[in-house]
Amino acid sequence: MKNKFTLIFALLCSIQMMAANLVVLTTDGAQQLHDIALIGKWVFTDKELQLLDQSGNLLASEQIAHIRTITFAASATAIENIESDTIMVYPNPTQDVLFVKGIDEQTLRVYDLQGRLLQEERGKQITVSNLSTGTYLLQIGIQVVRFIKQ
Repeated sequence: MKNKFTLIFALLCSIQMMAANLVVLTTDGAQQLHDIALIGKWVFTDKELQLLDQSGNLLASEQIAHIRTITFAASATAIENIESDTIMVYPNPTQDVLFVKGIDEQTLRVYDLQGRLLQEERGKQITVSNLSTGTYLLQIGIQVVRFIKQ
């Protein structure tokens, strides 16, 4: 399956252990809540994120182009707080620098769709000019935001 990439969130294990739910916020404002205990694997194809159970059965999928953020929440009621605490990453797509609005200075990590850490910077912005054109994930605390490098 040449076009499929498995996203390994080993780096987020401690966050996942504290969280009970995965919340996918889409670009149209819709929120999908998923029980982390049921998710066995995250798979990114060329066009979508697939959540699979331990047996490899499809639990849910979402078009990558429609994903705004992926957040880990302690409970279903935590979803209500996500919108008020939403961060903004801009410009997206970008060529040089991504700015993050709505946070205090913190560590920003960029991952490829295979889950490999590509770079890490502390602050409210991260330089991505050295990345190849493509889709990447930016981890900001417990939120993961998809962005496009042009």
